[in-house]
Amino acid sequence: METDPAWPVMVLAHNEEEKIAACLDSVCAAEPGKALDIYVMANGCTDGTEDIVREYSCLHPEVHLVSIPLGDKCNAWNVFIHEIVPERCPGREVYFFMDGDARIRAGSLSALAGALQADSHAYAASAVPGSGRSMAKDRRDILEQRGLVANLYALRGTFVERLRQCGVRLPLKLEGDDGLLGALIKWNLEPRGEWDDRLIHPCPDAVFDFDPVPVGKLTEWPKYWRRLVRYGRRHFEFQLLGPRLRRMGLAGLPTDIQELYADADTLRLPWKGIYTLTHLVALRQMRRIGRMRQAARVPS
Repeated sequence: METDPAWPVMVLAHNEEEKIAACLDSVCAAEPGKALDIYVMANGCTDGTEDIVREYSCLHPEVHLVSIPLGDKCNAWNVFIHEIVPERCPGREVYFFMDGDARIRAGSLSALAGALQADSHAYAASAVPGSGRSMAKDRRDILEQRGLVANLYALRGTFVERLRQCGVRLPLKLEGDDGLLGALIKWNLEPRGEWDDRLIHPCPDAVFDFDPVPVGKLTEWPKYWRRLVRYGRRHFEFQLLGPRLRRMGLAGLPTDIQELYADADTLRLPWKGIYTLTHLVALRQMRRIGRMRQAARVPS
């Protein structure tokens, strides 16, 4: 007797030795009786993440370690879409994506799959946070603006196939991979066309949890600072990338987002209240990298 194919779950993990076991525990327990294929995309790990996943897979054969030397989240996503999907789990109705520092609540995968099944117009279903300092606002934004966050979302299988056929690859080093993917979905993979919010279906019954950076501990301040600077880079990267995609379509996707940093001198620093300083640091970083890349291309 034929059985339903396993649901593929991609887990992005970079140096997550402290959290990856809890992440996998939550996924394995999320859907009792439903077969899962869990692919841990361990990218550039220099800690014990891969060893933990190997040991975990001995007791949970549905967990598969995919070791990727390059530590880049977007590259790991590209590897899953263009290599793992066609080789190991082609033709599935739905694919799930999550971060290795998140945990999902029971029934969340079924909720996402059910949302796509009920809404034939949507290509993606997005989960909502169940924790975090700004949980209420983030949850409201996802539901009202039909947003998509990397912590947990699902893509319709036919849309994943279109991503592959169109050769869509997220730019290396990009901050805000989920923001770009959400935009490509709402553009229906044609950035020069119309924007359709309905192509992402927010699902309040699919919930993820994560541990926010404990800013009350002085030892965690450098980590929090780096995160805020990354948010600043994300803001400016989309200022460079958005107009380019509107002009060129998918052909405007660079291989590496830093290819666009040469134009960072055209950007202006916005007023962001207390975050203006981290945006300033991000902009200066981008301008410095842009000048270095330009200098490297100038013949001596």
